[in-house]
Amino acid sequence: MVSRINELIDTNLNIICKTKKQEMFASNFVDIEGDRIYSKFESEKFADEMQSRDLIYRINELCVVTEFGYEVFMKGGWLKHLADQKSYKSELELNRQEREKLEIENLKFQNEHSEYQKSIRDKEDQIRNLTKDNLRLGNWDIRFRWIIAIITFITGFLISYLIEK
Repeated sequence: MVSRINELIDTNLNIICKTKKQEMFASNFVDIEGDRIYSKFESEKFADEMQSRDLIYRINELCVVTEFGYEVFMKGGWLKHLADQKSYKSELELNRQEREKLEIENLKFQNEHSEYQKSIRDKEDQIRNLTKDNLRLGNWDIRFRWIIAIITFITGFLISYLIEK
């Protein structure tokens, strides 16, 4: 009985939900072949198992379907519920793996962005330094031209003074 517990639960949940009041005595549970479970210990143990899964609640020998148990029955039974739960868990696992993959990609992009920002700062520093050098050279050029102009003016003035004498 223990090895095929899910099939037993599915069968007996189907039976109990189809009754008029959606209740039955634990002694009326059936095995896989559809025969009644005659051992009181086995039937109570099985009722406890169904109660632990919140499919029924017990009042002494009377087993009444819970709201969850009825929902499971309406959605196709215990075996379908387990299959849906398994696919849901695998879907959650796939979503978790996809989220982890996206987080890793996001971290890579953040790292690349950080490196890009660093290279931009380096280039801006180079531009600032080149601009300073260019201004310094421009100032030297202006000074050099003024010096040449003054020297040329003085030389011209001296030559014209010497030629006149």
